[in-house]
Amino acid sequence: MQLESLSIANFRNHKLLEFDPCSSITNIYGRNGSGKTTILESIHYCALTKGFNGSSDRECMMFGEEMFTLRSSFRNNFGNVTRVVVAYSEKNGKKIVVNDHDIPTFSGHIGTIPCVSFTPREMVIITGSPSERRRFIDTAICQHDRKYLSDLMQYRRVLQQRNALLASFVDNVAKQTSMEILTEQIVLYTVEIVKARMCFIERFRSMFKEFYASIQDGIQPEVVYHPSIDASNTILSGEDLFRYIKERYQVMSKQEIQRKQTIVGPHRDDIHFFINGKEIRKFASQGQQRTFLVAMKMTMHRYLHEYSGEIPITLMDDLFSELDDKVSEKMLQSLSTKGQVIITSTKAWDREDVINYYIEK
Repeated sequence: MQLESLSIANFRNHKLLEFDPCSSITNIYGRNGSGKTTILESIHYCALTKGFNGSSDRECMMFGEEMFTLRSSFRNNFGNVTRVVVAYSEKNGKKIVVNDHDIPTFSGHIGTIPCVSFTPREMVIITGSPSERRRFIDTAICQHDRKYLSDLMQYRRVLQQRNALLASFVDNVAKQTSMEILTEQIVLYTVEIVKARMCFIERFRSMFKEFYASIQDGIQPEVVYHPSIDASNTILSGEDLFRYIKERYQVMSKQEIQRKQTIVGPHRDDIHFFINGKEIRKFASQGQQRTFLVAMKMTMHRYLHEYSGEIPITLMDDLFSELDDKVSEKMLQSLSTKGQVIITSTKAWDREDVINYYIEK
């Protein structure tokens, strides 16, 4: 997949900007505050229907304007063109048009334009709450597995209903029956989500270790999935797994009624990261943490390529800050094989495989 053209209007600090990247590595450079990251975020919007790190649509609109518009054209590996328009106004909300057809549900667009991004703010994947790590794993799986995306959305819907019932729960027949129905439903989706996450981590882990060894010698990285319903050491499938997870919900039911919320399930899962047996967020330097996260992003690129058949677009914001020269050079060598890569920095690069794009504000 490649971005052929992008037109930005009233988005962040760009009143109007036209951007035509090359098919390999494009380095967007300029002073801090010139809007380099805004270009990457615009591409991210067109690919994944939202900005970086949970920014609201309203926050992305230029101050004093009533609407922003992003127009883009992508070409996939088979030469097919996908035109995406994203428009937002406070009055009408967000609208996404793909090849002149409105997209009624934004989730239906996820996976059409495979995309891998890195921004410094994403260091919260390493250092922040479990929700940030769940978002990483969900973004990876959803881009190639529509069933997982559907299961995740249905799980969140049932979870909201179940929490609402728990918040007002009194032990009568009607509410007990409703609780049993919702628990049956949430178990179904929990089984599918946990299985998909376990499968993803198993595949991702081997790819990740291979890539990490190519950029840093003598370091043993590890990625470990911790489901809140401990199925990680239980080799079960089908009906057995369903029964096991249902039993776990039943065991926790009294605590859930007391706390008035669902306290186990995929919304409480976590992922732990290690280097040489030590948890990275507690013992690693900022440079090591950044290297770890960038390696995860590069591994996601390979994963999506292998399981979707399409080469993702790669967006890297301020990539080389806090990376040493040796690691930076190896990262560049790797990026040169990743298809279309768009990077931001504060200076031009004198390399044959890089096209520099200067932005001035």
